[in-house]
Amino acid sequence: MHHAHELARALGLPGRLVARLRERLARAYIPAIVIVESVAGAGLYALSSVLEQHAASKEHPDQSLRLNLLVVLAKRRLWLLGMAAGVAGFAMQFLALRKGSLALVQPIFVTGLVMALAGSALAQHRRLSRREWLANAQILGGVALYIAAAQPGPGHPRGSAIGWILLAVVATTAVAALIALSRGSPQRRSLALGAATGIVLAVTSAITERTSHRLGISLGYTLDDWSPYVLVLVSIGGLLLNQSAFQAGDLKWSLPAITVLEPLVAILIGQTLFHEHVARSALHVTGQIFGLASMVLGVLILARSPALGGPASAREGPDAVGL
Repeated sequence: MHHAHELARALGLPGRLVARLRERLARAYIPAIVIVESVAGAGLYALSSVLEQHAASKEHPDQSLRLNLLVVLAKRRLWLLGMAAGVAGFAMQFLALRKGSLALVQPIFVTGLVMALAGSALAQHRRLSRREWLANAQILGGVALYIAAAQPGPGHPRGSAIGWILLAVVATTAVAALIALSRGSPQRRSLALGAATGIVLAVTSAITERTSHRLGISLGYTLDDWSPYVLVLVSIGGLLLNQSAFQAGDLKWSLPAITVLEPLVAILIGQTLFHEHVARSALHVTGQIFGLASMVLGVLILARSPALGGPASAREGPDAVGL
């Protein structure tokens, strides 16, 4: 930061412009290491999703939302490999959130859907269509546009007590409503549980950011706080919801819902609870809206891809009812 400021002065730029440049650089904090960690985490989560869904889709529907589902899945080698990839992905996310904001890290994780699609297509020995490639480009372009327009910067990861309480109440209510709506066809169940998973994962990422920042100070400072313990409990709940969504139907129903809601809810939490910095001029806000819209539209297009189909399709059969 100091070097950039001195360079601007050396170039003879006006003092007011130098001050604005310095402020912009201070608030738009986008370290390259955070980008690398986020992309790596997205790839690991993508691998985890493909492996876990393939294993979970073989379990009976009666196991859904029961802890016994996790016990049964733990006996499957493929699921354990997926879990290992998921834990590694979480580690990358944890590291990224130590230096990056939710508004920066979580949108990058959307690229995991692009990687999951490629991995699923590879497993099915098929090539992606032109439409799928264009949707992939649209997602990547949308994420890039959003980050460039938002210029995300750090906030205050501690958050207020009342803010955390309100978040818990709103998130619990939304998740309970989605679980209640999950009755019906396999597609509807997978979609509703996927949406619930997206919300829980967004909350998990917020708790992860609080925990990671406290750990950056000291281990004792972290263990004196509620966040690491709640993080474990919420992570178990999110895992059960995630596997239940995967067990209910194809990735084309659950994964897009998770992929869309997790970053959108996380960005909202970052703004309301952590007061993270994003550029707020009309031009920047327009860019953010277009970027997010492009990202969501690309995800919805990929949701129709046969590469996100899987073993669950065969279980649903011809009598499966749509939404």
